[in-house]
Amino acid sequence: MNAMTKKLMKGAQVAVALGESQYGTAEPRIELRFPRDLHYRARKAALLALAAEVEMASGPSDSWCVQLVDGNYETGVVYLELADGTGDEAKRGMALLGSVVA
Repeated sequence: MNAMTKKLMKGAQVAVALGESQYGTAEPRIELRFPRDLHYRARKAALLALAAEVEMASGPSDSWCVQLVDGNYETGVVYLELADGTGDEAKRGMALLGSVVA
């Protein structure tokens, strides 16, 4: 993460997980829990900055879409909507997300 994203995410709990989409396919994701007193604009800025970093880290051959969910109050998710939904694509996505938050 770059310095600005780290600053925006100060105090947030971050977890990289392999979830499941509404269609039953693998969904690599970064789950975030922000401090209760964080203003919603700061939370939204942190989610957008993190999603932008994931976009920039994705290669030209990666065909997934980077999405985000602002869960209101203190949660948020940045996830990859996989194009093929294969195990190999999910592994590559998990590796990418792990490298972005490391």
